[in-house]
Amino acid sequence: MNIIVKPTIQRAWLRAQLPAALLIAFLQRTPVVRLFQVADEFVSASPAGALLRSTAAVAASLGTLHSLAGATTLLASKTSPAALTAGTQITQIAFTVTDTINIASWKIGGALPPGLSLSALEGGGSLTGPGMLDATTPGVDDGYGGMSGGIASTTPFLAGTPTQPGLYTFTLQAFEFAGLAGLASNTFSYSINVTAGGGGGSAPTVTTQPTSRAVAAGASTTLSVAATGSPTIQWQRNGGDLTGATSATLSLANVQPSDAGLYAAVLTSGATTTSDAAIVGVATTSKVIGTGTELAADIVYPTGAKYDQVLPSGGALAVTADAGQVTRSSFIDLNDDIVQVEFSGAGTLSLVLDSTSGPAAPVNYNQPSVAYIKGHAGIVITGADETTNVSVFSVGRVNANDPTGGFNFLNPISATNNPANNGSSLFVGHATTAYDGVADIGFIAISSANGKFGGLRASDASCFATQGMTGIYAPGVTFNGPVFIGDINASDAATPVFVIGSSPDTRITGGDLLQTNGKPVQVNGLTQLKFTAGGTSNNVALPAQNNRAVLQQNGTDVTSQVVVNPSP
Repeated sequence: MNIIVKPTIQRAWLRAQLPAALLIAFLQRTPVVRLFQVADEFVSASPAGALLRSTAAVAASLGTLHSLAGATTLLASKTSPAALTAGTQITQIAFTVTDTINIASWKIGGALPPGLSLSALEGGGSLTGPGMLDATTPGVDDGYGGMSGGIASTTPFLAGTPTQPGLYTFTLQAFEFAGLAGLASNTFSYSINVTAGGGGGSAPTVTTQPTSRAVAAGASTTLSVAATGSPTIQWQRNGGDLTGATSATLSLANVQPSDAGLYAAVLTSGATTTSDAAIVGVATTSKVIGTGTELAADIVYPTGAKYDQVLPSGGALAVTADAGQVTRSSFIDLNDDIVQVEFSGAGTLSLVLDSTSGPAAPVNYNQPSVAYIKGHAGIVITGADETTNVSVFSVGRVNANDPTGGFNFLNPISATNNPANNGSSLFVGHATTAYDGVADIGFIAISSANGKFGGLRASDASCFATQGMTGIYAPGVTFNGPVFIGDINASDAATPVFVIGSSPDTRITGGDLLQTNGKPVQVNGLTQLKFTAGGTSNNVALPAQNNRAVLQQNGTDVTSQVVVNPSP
């Protein structure tokens, strides 16, 4: 999975017998169609600092990046987007702002190209990602003095040799005092376009892409890639290197649910190119295979629909659905929410968990007799068609069945039908328990047997990762129904994606697509991406947000053509 720690899958036991009342409380929760978690901007402190107005003067003479009315202007010694070449050391790019305040600290967010760092001009460290630069002697004249435009205090600069082609964007904001305190400038965005070096250092071009496939459990398959030149090759699964996988062909033997995921080849000859990701999933006719158990079958929703309940007991399982029914798999996410993944229609859904722990009773719910596996989920669906649907949501007061009748999730929320009155036994002893009410996952990947799919409803889900892809990846798939996701947030080396064939309704529900690493969101198949309101399963409203990401399709910025922000 695409997160910080790649765990070892642990063997686990499962209580096979559950008291009837607990089983009902465990099973009877209605699906949710909307909801989300706003991504927090990550800031980590790192001491640094400097003051050099002469460099700021050079910056002022060489180019202005942004000028916002009535406030500050960011000055850069190279205008944005800066054009750099992989493998070539850069001339330092310095930044400062025009303002009437002395600048003592800078807030930096987003992605720097690999190989570059942002440093202060005097004493202090440097940053390769989000963080803070502090002045060592804020407000002290450096002896140059008299600079026009009110330029003052610290002047950070970029230096190094970029190694990876791509478009990178980061943000800068200056503050009056150390520690990001006092008066602040506007927040400015700066972009760097790193292209492959010429000659022998140019990036290889992929001529044959690996292709997606559904593999019968226990069978073998191969993935292949071809490229110009004679590059070195490293295969990855979900962004992590596969040991010994360095040839043009990758062989997968005895494929099991734990092998499901996104496979790509990284090709390097001076510069680097990454192939398209191939979706590999397991095909089975069994209700559940891998580390999981079907606890009960033909459970009736209060709505009258039927579902079968599956509980993972380890790191990976694959499930199918009976005709006209839903198969529900339940686990605990990294923020201790119970998460439900509901699957219906054709094909097989593989659920693969990273950073696993447990099984154990949930800490945020009253359910001592149910032992859940905790982890960060990747969801892979193969063999789908237009009958296939999937929903992902967390469990909370707005969607838990209340046997006392204090709250009826089938009716609209109102003063007299308030989720706070939900008398489900799940919440006994947890009246003041704080949890986010959002399903946190890594990605959802979909391939279809005929190029079609029903709908994806994950409004109560937030995708995040530190490597590989995070978001929705369903290249070429035509959705008959909606595609909803709460938010997508990539950090470190991860790549944010919203890739489909087409859908009549695509939405970000309550999120803003702000990327911690500043990377553009790779998109395809979107005619309109609407930013709408959402909410959590604990009845916290999430207002519609404005988009804060660059949307890029095949290297072209399509943000303005695709994004539909909420009305003022």
